[in-house]
Amino acid sequence: MHPAVEAAKGELTRSTDRLANALKSTPADKQNWSPTETSRSPVHVVAHAAMSIEGIRGWLDGNPFPFSSRKELDDFSRAQEAGYSSAEEALALLEKQRDAYLAFLDSLSDEQVNSTFKTPMGEFPYAFAITFAADHTRGHAAQIDYIQTIYGDRQSHGM
Repeated sequence: MHPAVEAAKGELTRSTDRLANALKSTPADKQNWSPTETSRSPVHVVAHAAMSIEGIRGWLDGNPFPFSSRKELDDFSRAQEAGYSSAEEALALLEKQRDAYLAFLDSLSDEQVNSTFKTPMGEFPYAFAITFAADHTRGHAAQIDYIQTIYGDRQSHGM
């Protein structure tokens, strides 16, 4: 296995574990809570991150990005996320997409990993691009951490 693939697998596993633990540590009455009407709830954050793992995998596998604007992507994402209302559903989706991404990483040849990934935003070493899913997921774990701060996690945990 290419060292970059092994590293990317570890990063994705750690980032999805962190995201899952963030949701699991959110009290049940706050899992579908959001600080504003337009903000994602912790359940929707996890569903969004899981769907993004799938999207990144498709992008890296040669499927063009199907959205012409960030607004179009956001509208599509939020409509899909609305179908998730429980931590169990969101966590199952996260696990499914993580496993599919790990299998995708296992399928890569050394030639692919050593190639250049071309995007409308520029070119990247493919070995770097395969870490995008973990980077994105880590950001959303931090988002749930912040949501917990907003609702007063120290008070709700008796601190």
